[in-house]
Amino acid sequence: MSTFSTAITGLKAYQTALGVIGNNIANANTTGYKASRAQFSDLLVQTLEGASAPTGTTGGTDPLQIGAGVIVGGVLNIMTQGAIEPTGRSSDIAVQGEGFYVLSSGESQIYTRVGTFELDANGNLVDSGTGFKVQGINGDISIPLGSNAATPTTQVELAGNLDANAADDPLTLTVDESALDTSFFIIDSLGGKHSLNVTFSLPGSANTGVWDYSVEAASGAGMTGTMVGGASGTSGQITFGSGGSILSISGPGAASGSFFFDPQNAAGSGGPGQEFNINFDALTGFAAFSNVAMKQQDGVPPGALSSFNIGSDGKVNGIFSNGLVLEQDTLKLATFSNPAGLLRLANGQFVETPNSGVAQFGTAGTGGRGTIVAGALEQSNVDLGTELVNLIIAQRGYEANAKTISVANEIQQTTLNLLR
Repeated sequence: MSTFSTAITGLKAYQTALGVIGNNIANANTTGYKASRAQFSDLLVQTLEGASAPTGTTGGTDPLQIGAGVIVGGVLNIMTQGAIEPTGRSSDIAVQGEGFYVLSSGESQIYTRVGTFELDANGNLVDSGTGFKVQGINGDISIPLGSNAATPTTQVELAGNLDANAADDPLTLTVDESALDTSFFIIDSLGGKHSLNVTFSLPGSANTGVWDYSVEAASGAGMTGTMVGGASGTSGQITFGSGGSILSISGPGAASGSFFFDPQNAAGSGGPGQEFNINFDALTGFAAFSNVAMKQQDGVPPGALSSFNIGSDGKVNGIFSNGLVLEQDTLKLATFSNPAGLLRLANGQFVETPNSGVAQFGTAGTGGRGTIVAGALEQSNVDLGTELVNLIIAQRGYEANAKTISVANEIQQTTLNLLR
């Protein structure tokens, strides 16, 4: 009897559906998991009698067909967005929107929505589950684990005021109100820190808005280095106007001048010394207390990597102990014409297939790609309530097909009993 074979196809189909549903339920809390759905299709039908056309005396008849059962026509990938859950771990990231991270297995490219990344012993950003290297626009993303080189000072900016009413008071024998000493530091190419002094003084007894300045290396225990008299020397003059702003600067502090410092170590060998500029433009000449200090300088000592972060645009930044934040690379994201056509692998990973389309690469926030959420992970997109309902439906379908076999067996037994 064909009833047996038809019912068996139903058992097989619902058994497959139960397997798909069970896998969804098992992965309800799996990071980055994408649910699946079994799609049923009817089998070939048996045509017992074809259709006939109407005649002048009778109407037409429909075809007489009997179905042969059901098959699982496909298992569809449901690629909808999962919920974003914060983890507090800076190397965990999630994509809000379209796109897959790109991993390299050494032989092929792998795609995933699971952003559980970490640095390996060589400083490579890798998938924590498989060790596959995370890809950036420049290839493997690598963050240096050692110390980064020092950046020597090239620019120092001073800010403050030089008193327009300054004059030496003869009653204060230990203090010269017509002069001001302040200090600042510079960094040499080896990362050494050197203290320098700058002295501002009036060139005469009357205050005419003109101040002399002179720069020299600080002396004392542990102090090294000397100022080198370059083409502009180590001293000059600043002239203030009636509004308290600078009218002119002469000497090495002028726009075309430079200071030279010999740190008396390997950083200063083979040359006239380390060249740097002092920017006096932020100084004022108001009738107020004299006070000048270093506002900023651009030198940076060497530093080791302390941590890293990934921005919403996918930029990977190394954070160093000297305060530097250096961009290392930018995450590469892939999009597909048909992401449901990707072939699943383990660990929430996929590979390209002819029906997924060719991967289109770009960065976060471009070409319809989503943005990066740092310190968070994308959760499974399984709707547990829907899956439990589907589980009941599949169970009932399986039981109904089993009942069909039972009834067909009873009918066959009844037929055999006619011969007794």
